[in-house]
Amino acid sequence: MRRLDRQQGSARTQWLTFVAVGAVSAGAAFWLNRPPPAHDASALHVGNAASSAQPARALGQDPTAGAATAGTLPASLEGSSPPPLPTDGHGHLARTHAVREFFDYFLTTQNEISATALDALVRRQIAAQLDGTPAAAEAVTLWQRYNAYLTALAQLPPTSSNPNQSGAKLDLDALQLSLDQRDAIGVRLMGEWSEPFFGAESRQQHTDVARLRIASDSSLSDAQKAARLAALDTALPPETRAAHERARQQQAALDAIGQAQKQGGSLDAMRAQITQTLGPEAAERVVQMQQADDAWQARYADYSSQRAQIDKQDLPPQQRNAQIAQLRQQFFSNPSDALRAASLDRGSGSAN
Repeated sequence: MRRLDRQQGSARTQWLTFVAVGAVSAGAAFWLNRPPPAHDASALHVGNAASSAQPARALGQDPTAGAATAGTLPASLEGSSPPPLPTDGHGHLARTHAVREFFDYFLTTQNEISATALDALVRRQIAAQLDGTPAAAEAVTLWQRYNAYLTALAQLPPTSSNPNQSGAKLDLDALQLSLDQRDAIGVRLMGEWSEPFFGAESRQQHTDVARLRIASDSSLSDAQKAARLAALDTALPPETRAAHERARQQQAALDAIGQAQKQGGSLDAMRAQITQTLGPEAAERVVQMQQADDAWQARYADYSSQRAQIDKQDLPPQQRNAQIAQLRQQFFSNPSDALRAASLDRGSGSAN
């Protein structure tokens, strides 16, 4: 029974982890190990950011505006709402990161619509929120400056190191130089908006490089590395320290749950082991989730047994598929459960 669901084991373990310790903020994930969004290539990928700057280079030059000029949102944004543009209470644009979030929301469509259409879309949405206030013109000007920043970013030479490439060796000096160049471009082109747009992110990136330098310093003992990393963490803002702690909790949860499941002991043994790492409340939630999953697996085993009987009948494909679909509905009335069963069917080569 466990073998049939092995392909979902990792996903289930992570699910149990989030139940145990809560969702971890995306800000806690190190930028060095995540693929950069299209609108914000990381320092490691800055040489590949040319597509990010397409809006700036092509504004007013693209003769085709695309569907977005008709006043509708691009397909990828349908059903969602643009983030609100904040004002300071006096009609001016508030200097916060939320303004970048507004621009980035639309920049996700840059490979979907033309640059001219994207520019027109952003201007319309600015007017829809801020028309009649000084903030409207301020937002348009800032949008142009942000595009200029992206264009300049794309013109930086690529760094030689990419930790996402297997076997690649980090060149920390190159990473540091790239970060410094990005910071300088931000200050030069964004001015007073550089801090709210990029400040927190830049500090996190510089801290990550500092951590890597400590971790890779062969002249330091493990104790010295731990002491220096602790000192580095102490200097971080409280919210960043909290994000790092949540990341550590998540990893501890993954380790504890994975170890408990690997040992294959009783639920009481799992509860005891996880309690040592995460506490009794989290352990109880994990055990409850495991109990529910065990019950589901038992139901799937019964379903699989009856499905095998249908397979043995050597029916025409259409008739066989109809009978399996009906059987699946009988065992799994919840649509998500039925989808999970169908996925396992496909994995075992018995899909209809």
